[in-house]
Amino acid sequence: MERIPADFVAKMSHDLKTPVGNAMMYAELMAEDIRTLLEEHPELGDHLLPLEHYCKNIHLSSSKLINAIQSWGYSFQIEDNVFQIDETAVNLKDMLEGAIKANQLFIKGKSLQVSFDYASATEVYHTDQELIKLVFDNLLTLFITMGRNGAAIHVDVTDDENGILFRFLAPDAAFHPKLVDVFSSDIRIRDRMAPEQGVLKPGGYNLIFVNLALRYIGGATGVDDEETRPRSFWFRLPLT
Repeated sequence: MERIPADFVAKMSHDLKTPVGNAMMYAELMAEDIRTLLEEHPELGDHLLPLEHYCKNIHLSSSKLINAIQSWGYSFQIEDNVFQIDETAVNLKDMLEGAIKANQLFIKGKSLQVSFDYASATEVYHTDQELIKLVFDNLLTLFITMGRNGAAIHVDVTDDENGILFRFLAPDAAFHPKLVDVFSSDIRIRDRMAPEQGVLKPGGYNLIFVNLALRYIGGATGVDDEETRPRSFWFRLPLT
């Protein structure tokens, strides 16, 4: 029975991504048509601007679903020791900034303040570009979702003696004990699939993937203790 989830993800991920990708494409085409109409008929702004917003929301929501499908596919590949890493030069600062910009629609919708300080001397890092991109997006998606309206989310990137340290100063709701455990422990997917464990609540899937991906590329994960203020989820990428 424990093989069913892995086999399902492996066989269905492509079939699921195709229709969702079509939804993204058509939403983007519709948004372009609406922008053209706005240029030609600015007096229709009150009617067309909400439609443009809906199209952008469909596009971003669809991209989140594709990322979730991809993340779970990679998670099972990593755990089954069949993932093939594609190491390349990645600009971590640009990728983090791009992940924040990609989520602006949801950030503005909740009036969140999302910012980052990149103080590491290393910007270009050799790793799997798709994995680290999904790590950033999964973490930001989780914290944006769990943040109350008007909350602040900040990312600090610094150097320490062991590598590049990323600290995500997250909303209080993210520090649920089970989510902290999933992010900071050495885990296996099949040990975390039982609903009674509470991991299937919002956020659990995001953090399972992030944990597995970072450990696969040699990173470390952790969460500040309860006395630390401001408290953060953190991960470290090695430099050697």
